Amino acid sequence: MYAVIRNTEPITLLRTCNTKETAIVACQLEKDKVPAAERSEIKAVVMDDGGYEDIMF
Repeated sequence: MYAVIRNTEPITLLRTCNTKETAIVACQLEKDKVPAAERSEIKAVVMDDGGYEDIMF
């Protein structure tokens, strides 16, 4: 599963996606909603049983 998260404490799940491409687009859209200083906190990730791995930061 792919997701867009806000990497703050606690980590916030913003969206879930079915493909890597949709997660990247969704991440870009979420970054457009926040001030420039907060954009680095929003990431597209691939999730698995062990946690997550960044695909776009």
